[in-house]
Amino acid sequence: MNTTKIDNHTYIIVLATIAAIAGFLFGFDTGIISGALQFISKTFHIITTSNRYLLHTPQYSVLGLFNVSGTTIQEFIVSAVPTGALIGAIISGKAASFFGRRGGIIATAIIFFIGTAIAASAPNINTLLCGRLLMGFAVGLSAMVAPLYLSEVAPPTIRGAVVFLYQMAITMGLLGAFIINYLFASYGDWRAMFAVGLIPSLLLAVGMMFLPQSPRWLLLKGRKIQAEENLRKLRGNNNISDEISNILESVARSNGNISLLLSKKIRPLIIITFGLFVFQQLTGINTIFYYAPTLFKAAGFASASTQILASVSTGAINVIATLFGIWFVDSLGRKKLLYIGLGGIVLCQLTMAAAYHHLLGYDFRWITLCSALMLIAFFAISISGIAYIIMSELFPLNVRNLGMAVASCANWGFNMLVSASFLTITSTFGFGNAYLLYAVSTFIGLCFVIFLVPETKNVSLEQIENNLYKGMKSRNLGHH
Repeated sequence: MNTTKIDNHTYIIVLATIAAIAGFLFGFDTGIISGALQFISKTFHIITTSNRYLLHTPQYSVLGLFNVSGTTIQEFIVSAVPTGALIGAIISGKAASFFGRRGGIIATAIIFFIGTAIAASAPNINTLLCGRLLMGFAVGLSAMVAPLYLSEVAPPTIRGAVVFLYQMAITMGLLGAFIINYLFASYGDWRAMFAVGLIPSLLLAVGMMFLPQSPRWLLLKGRKIQAEENLRKLRGNNNISDEISNILESVARSNGNISLLLSKKIRPLIIITFGLFVFQQLTGINTIFYYAPTLFKAAGFASASTQILASVSTGAINVIATLFGIWFVDSLGRKKLLYIGLGGIVLCQLTMAAAYHHLLGYDFRWITLCSALMLIAFFAISISGIAYIIMSELFPLNVRNLGMAVASCANWGFNMLVSASFLTITSTFGFGNAYLLYAVSTFIGLCFVIFLVPETKNVSLEQIENNLYKGMKSRNLGHH
């Protein structure tokens, strides 16, 4: 690509759009299961019951190791992706260091393609579980490596928006999945729903081959000449000497390892980034994306097509609201958006809890749908993308890949916890009490942001690192 003919920021946005296809795959797989699950259950004759006291319910083998009920096997099918993603997140730091940021993303695209092909052609439940575990592994790997790559190639003035593009791609993937679900719902063809994911995985693998490697990673590997060439391309041939010097200063610090990551200086960063992803998942947002038809069926939407169409509306509002997040994250800042978003989420969760408890009338379909849409909107402008941004900004270069891997583990560990427990919680305690629980968790998350999270807008990664080594408190790391 001839960067001299186009504006430098335009080049960065094009580059980010290609890399963010990894986010599209993340979103697509998150959303596709919500519409496919009921048809998978029909194909493999999975029988569920809402009566938890009923004896002799049908049992299903999981990888030949143990037997579970129909409800539990559905939860396993859904949570297989976050389970695989947790494994991918654990090794993502090593992968990003060994293969590089670009190479790591290419590897995830290939793995996702293989996993999707296995899941789409699965002849039984166990093969389906294996395919979805492999898809999850790829998603967990990319959920760390893609934001890392984007943060390291973007200039500070638009870094927030560039990393937020990854979240935008997730929302586009969700919307695409919901539309595919709707289009194939009348046929009940869940295999075709999955198979559509093969296309973006190919696009990502091919597209990333034409993008530059991260200059910061190249300098970590001692490849200074190539790092300078790539940085000039990324900065539009601007004077890069100061930026190279600042990065080299970071590289010169002690090599990153687990002991450094757990040191007194770095430990607060682990708490902040880990905590943001914990509270991101404890909003219960994925109960809407994974189980949207189930959620809307309980609210009174009757047919499968109507339930999935309601799901499409959640995907659309997610995309629209994320655009606002991208627009304001570098002007309003990270913390103000978190205040607005988390506060709004709490109100929506309380409204949903009241609706399911029939405190707002017995025909609460539209109240539930509107509350879910507003919840998604508040989530999309705030903690959905900002958790990834702050994760990619706070850690020093020499432990950035390890620190982000640990934070990603929180993301997928709690994603797995929420997705694997939702049907059990709602069948035991009801939908209203489930969302009341999520409201309490989100309020605690808001307090966490107020007292611990720094504002990092328009500050270079190296300035944040220098502030850390000067001994500044973690909540003040974004000071100029």
